[in-house]
Amino acid sequence: MKALSFNDVILVPNYNGIKSRKDVDTSVRFGSLSLGIPILSAAMDTITGPTMARKMFELGGLGFLHRFCSIEDNIDNYRKVYAVAYEGNAPTNDAVVSLGINEGLDRFHALYEIGARFFSIDTAHAHNKHVGNFIKQIKEFDDKITLVAGSVCTYAGSDYLASCGADIIRVGIGGSSVCQTRVKTGFGVPLFSALLECSKVDRPIIADGGVRNSGDAVKCFVAGATYVMCGSLLAGTEETPGELFQYKSKSLVPYFEPYKILRGMASIEAQQDFYGQQSDWKTAEGVTVEVPYKGPVANVVGDLIGGIRSGLTYAGCSTLDKLRHRVTWREVTHSGYIEGTPYGKN
Repeated sequence: MKALSFNDVILVPNYNGIKSRKDVDTSVRFGSLSLGIPILSAAMDTITGPTMARKMFELGGLGFLHRFCSIEDNIDNYRKVYAVAYEGNAPTNDAVVSLGINEGLDRFHALYEIGARFFSIDTAHAHNKHVGNFIKQIKEFDDKITLVAGSVCTYAGSDYLASCGADIIRVGIGGSSVCQTRVKTGFGVPLFSALLECSKVDRPIIADGGVRNSGDAVKCFVAGATYVMCGSLLAGTEETPGELFQYKSKSLVPYFEPYKILRGMASIEAQQDFYGQQSDWKTAEGVTVEVPYKGPVANVVGDLIGGIRSGLTYAGCSTLDKLRHRVTWREVTHSGYIEGTPYGKN
């Protein structure tokens, strides 16, 4: 069976009765929250800290605070985001907090006690008995919280998580720019096909990994995603955690260029920082790279949403949820893909 990535498909334009791109609606629901945009920042220690989470909420999206820190630091990070209490039913700031299954419910209870109500069970392969049991434990404690679980890439995986009680399912294995799971293990499913499969389950879907531009994001929505999670797209922005470094260019007239670090959470560097070392029984499934400084994240998100708005008008759809049902797609040859890039260059 053929599995398709974003470059393998093209979307077919529809009749458009929308007067302007500004007239389309990019809002989505996330549990009890109404988000202005369907963009989530990834739970990575070089992507989402308190500063990024606050900014994402301000821009209309949502940040996923990573779990690769002590519970005490996690509490401190969440408090920096959630510093002002809810006003009526609307929070002034909020974020999703991530959980691992190996430490049990300790992190969950600690964050729940200080007000967290949006949680993400963050595992590399969530079609997993222990993940299912963890979901059930959390939902038995409070079934009103919003619980994200992932990652999976098959219908069976997403159906399993839904049956255990997950409210939102994160889809994507091995597609991130700093992930080498497919290289090291041979497993994974290209994201466009994975979304087509997983979205058959009656749950909102997060597309996570491999989205390089707004066109890919639009294809995610057509394939059934409700939200797009961004890591490398947001990397190098002012709001990401980490130091801003400078390196010397190799041009004839050398000059210094600023950059930040982006690393997969399964990289050796991330594993050493969190666990003290990488266990000798496993291999690194992530890498660490340098990313040129991009300036404020608002500029990146603004460009991304601008492309999504434009995509909605090509589809003739005023809202994101209509894309899946009204837009058709076709497989495209490599030559066809090249034709669609600037100047015909890949």
